[in-house]
Amino acid sequence: MKKVATLIVLSLLVISACIIYLVYSGISLRPAQLIKPSVMSPDKSNVASSLVLRLFQELQSTHYILWGVIPETEESRKILDQAAKEYEKVFHKSVQFIRDAENVSPEILLACMKPCWLLVSKKNANQLEINNFIEKQLNPLQRVFISLTIISFQGNEVVSDECNSQKKLKLNCLIPVSIREVQRKMKDTSKSYFFLNRYNEKDYFLFIQQNS
Repeated sequence: MKKVATLIVLSLLVISACIIYLVYSGISLRPAQLIKPSVMSPDKSNVASSLVLRLFQELQSTHYILWGVIPETEESRKILDQAAKEYEKVFHKSVQFIRDAENVSPEILLACMKPCWLLVSKKNANQLEINNFIEKQLNPLQRVFISLTIISFQGNEVVSDECNSQKKLKLNCLIPVSIREVQRKMKDTSKSYFFLNRYNEKDYFLFIQQNS
C-alpha cells in the first residue's frame, strides 16, 4: 500500500509540474471532456449511471469526493442520491455523507470511512484558486480525493474577453468556456443535456442543462 501511495503522490507531483510549466509557458489550459453532451432521461437516472461508469477507476481509489452542491437544490439532491445508489450498486459499499463539511471538525473528517462524500460550496469544491478548506482541512489527512461540482446552465453563454485571455481558468470563466465548446453538439433544443468535464486533473464538473 505504501508503494501504491508513493506512486500516486509522485504522479500528482509530475502532473502539477506539467500544469505549472504549461501555464507559465503561455499555453492555455482548457477543460477535458469526459462525457460528451448527452440527452438526459426524464428522471435523470442516466446521469448517475454515466457518471459512475466514466469515473469508475477514480471512484475505486478515492477516499473523499468533494461535492460542490451547496446551496443544495431539489435537482442536485436528486442527482446526488441517484449517484450514491449507483455507487453502492457497482462497488457494494455504502456511501458515508458529511453535509456542510466545511464546518465540521478535522476529527469528523478523519473518522469518515471510504467512500466519504463531503458536501461543500461550489467555491470550495475545486482548486482553480486558493482553497483554504482543501489546504488546511483535507490535505493534512493525506487521503486521496477528487472534487465534483454540479453546475446548472441554460444554453447559450457569452464568454468575456477576460475569460478568453485566461491561461488558467477560474470557475467563473470555466463555466461559460465549457458550455461554449459543446453548444453545437446539443442539437435538439427540445431536449436537456448533461456533460462532464475535468480540469486540473482532480477537479470534475458535471453540467446539467435546465429546461428552457
